[in-house]
Amino acid sequence: MSNDKAYLTMQDLVSALQKAEEDLRSGNLVKGDLDTACENAREFYERLVVLRHKAREGSVAKEPSAPPVKAEKPKEVEQPKASVPTPAPAPPPAPAPDQPVIRLDTRPSEAPRQTTLIEAIEDNEKDDTPMAKTASEYLKEAAAAKAVPSIAEKMEHSRISDLAKAISLSDKFWFTKELFSGDKGAYEQSIALLNSADSMEDARTYLDGEVLSKLKKPADGDALTSFSELLQRRFA
Repeated sequence: MSNDKAYLTMQDLVSALQKAEEDLRSGNLVKGDLDTACENAREFYERLVVLRHKAREGSVAKEPSAPPVKAEKPKEVEQPKASVPTPAPAPPPAPAPDQPVIRLDTRPSEAPRQTTLIEAIEDNEKDDTPMAKTASEYLKEAAAAKAVPSIAEKMEHSRISDLAKAISLSDKFWFTKELFSGDKGAYEQSIALLNSADSMEDARTYLDGEVLSKLKKPADGDALTSFSELLQRRFA
């Protein structure tokens, strides 16, 4: 977690990320602002991790123990009381001969049939009023919207200038355990050396020869893939 962002509240971070997204969509987001947005996003994520950890600790501490079960006395079975027969209701009066008998239809009414999208389009085409957009135009717009990458996807593949700042707090614990055998000092020393490497080839050579080769067991595949992606973005 970066110290220069400690004064920002959670609402400040959300507002800053929303502003960065608006600038990105309008084409006004420069490289420096994109780096700041990445740091704000990482700061926001790390705070959520800490809040989740505190919430879990609080829920465990507040969980009450089960009260002792007391033996209940058997309830006395009440004897059924003799029911008094109720008189039968009087039959309804017969209608007059000169009046028609009205019968109510008690059959359940059928639910109205739902109109499908294709039927709605066909009904609209039969109308004289033209549609604002056709079905093909809606499909083209939906496909175009999916083709535009979101701000989160762009941030995940953008170049990072500092490997230590790009690694979140939870990933730091993960990498230290799976790639550095739980040695925090070895992790910090390796990050500093990888961060100052001249090229991706030099960084990869150091990672293979000085880190992975010294593990007592094979590195976790997911951890190694995530770490390699961050290293690739450092020299992109």
